[in-house]
Amino acid sequence: MSTRSKWTAIPGLLALAIGAVLLSAYSGASSAEGRGPAQPIDFPHPVHVQQLGLNCLYCHNAANKSPDAGMPAMSTCAGCHNAAAVTPKLRKIGDRDTTTSESLTKLFEYMDVTGGGANMKPVPWVRIHKVPDYVQFPHMRHVNAGVTCQSCHGKIQEMDRVYQAASLNMGWCVNCHVQGYDAAEGRKLTPASDSSAALVPPMAAPHGVAAGATPRNTPSFTAERKTARYDCAVCHY
Repeated sequence: MSTRSKWTAIPGLLALAIGAVLLSAYSGASSAEGRGPAQPIDFPHPVHVQQLGLNCLYCHNAANKSPDAGMPAMSTCAGCHNAAAVTPKLRKIGDRDTTTSESLTKLFEYMDVTGGGANMKPVPWVRIHKVPDYVQFPHMRHVNAGVTCQSCHGKIQEMDRVYQAASLNMGWCVNCHVQGYDAAEGRKLTPASDSSAALVPPMAAPHGVAAGATPRNTPSFTAERKTARYDCAVCHY
């Protein structure tokens, strides 16, 4: 190959390299804002949260101790719904007989009620919220810092079908980390019956930092608006 041919090939190779990088990045991109796929079972958050008074951590019990919030085990569902036949509050809500609803009929099939639970299997929920594969979102750090579930997931207690309320893109995340999280605004999004906040310990200063101090790149412990670390290593680790 002549020297001229080699120089001619460079732009083509560069274009291929850029294309490969973009394909790699977007192949694990975030899920789309507003996306709300149909689920195997229509889970009514308004009934469970607003009418029955359950808080998020009852079902998503790993949210304050694990990077992944987790989905409830079938035993969690069964613990309540096995009692539906004898508990009026669970059996009938308003004009709805919850023991004969289509969704509960499907749930009882997954629970294998007729077989005594011998062939119980998990509900194959369709994932809604997804960040790129190269991003690690630690739920426990955000929940234990006092960030409400609704701050990221929207007013989920009002959703008959859960959808993605925020973009989840980098700019959205960085804006909160740089501008600070407004705890008062976060609480406005939560229902009055949600007691999740009571389960979250108050933010404390890290070891070696005096109470009330606001050193560079660490959370603000005294202001209502809490600023957080925003270096890349927080999420890209």
